[in-house]
Amino acid sequence: MKGFAKIFEAIVASIVLLASLTFFFTPNVQRSGWDRASLQILVEDALESAYLNGTLERYVKTDNTTQLNMLFSAMLPKTVDFSIEVSGIPGKTINIVCVDCNQANMDDLSAILDPRDFSYKMKNTSIRIEPLVLATQNIPESTNMLFFFDKTKISAYQTKINDFLNASGGVFLFANLDAGDVGNTSVGNTFGLVWGDITNLPGRFGNVYDASLPGHFVARYYANISTRHLQDVQSETFTAFLPTGISGQNDQRNVVRTDNDRAYVRTNEVGQGRTVWFQDYARSDHDNQFTKQIDNLTKASIMWASGERSKLDMIKKTPAPVNFKSSIFVYDGDNYIIELTIWRIFF
Repeated sequence: MKGFAKIFEAIVASIVLLASLTFFFTPNVQRSGWDRASLQILVEDALESAYLNGTLERYVKTDNTTQLNMLFSAMLPKTVDFSIEVSGIPGKTINIVCVDCNQANMDDLSAILDPRDFSYKMKNTSIRIEPLVLATQNIPESTNMLFFFDKTKISAYQTKINDFLNASGGVFLFANLDAGDVGNTSVGNTFGLVWGDITNLPGRFGNVYDASLPGHFVARYYANISTRHLQDVQSETFTAFLPTGISGQNDQRNVVRTDNDRAYVRTNEVGQGRTVWFQDYARSDHDNQFTKQIDNLTKASIMWASGERSKLDMIKKTPAPVNFKSSIFVYDGDNYIIELTIWRIFF
């Protein structure tokens, strides 16, 4: 009995000791992650289902944000919220601010882009233009692109331009340049330009079939708004440009270049944004077929530089700090990506 009593006393003492030690330690409970995994699967199933039954493409093409949001609201739990983004095609509206533009500039840009309400592969797109004095006015939050006719404004507003590009904005310079404007300058660095020799040879698209190049997307947009097919514009020539001395560098950033490696239209990517330099051209008569060619090329370049991203939310939403994304690659008239960002309302 005495032996049993001692064993029992030892057990009790051990329990008391262990219980007292818990005062000095904080329990560490690991979440299993199964709730997140199940929600991720549910989101992927919702995207796949909407894509396979054709609903997703139809609502995106018609910009039917109401029905699209109702569709996902019905398929997802009530305890989550979500945001829908489409990338790879132009949005419903492209908002351009013409920096330090007078009325003549505004009229000129409107004539170049006419009509500003148009259809791209049965998807309606509208280009909106407003003037902005960048020295004294803030860039509206909805702006997709800063448009410049005056090349000297690039260096004057370089800080604001860089901030806008880092926020995924686009910058478009429509100007005739000389040797002193490019190289290690604000214009040269922002648009990726160096000088060569002057040429007045006609310009052509580069490789219109390589989907890794910006020129492919510009050519694709140009072909559609010109009621042409992509294969038809491969050898098309542009003759209304003013002579250029900008080197058509072998860096895959040329949209339109000459046979002697000079560029009329070049793209660049800075930060999260896109830039386009576009050579000036003769445009006294916008009914002239050669002028209209480059009018359409300007519009196509703007479509690319706008970022090809748009939100399809009914109201502006800010995701919670903890969120996750699911996306699907859609094969339609154009290929594009639909991304669904989801988060718990109570986090």
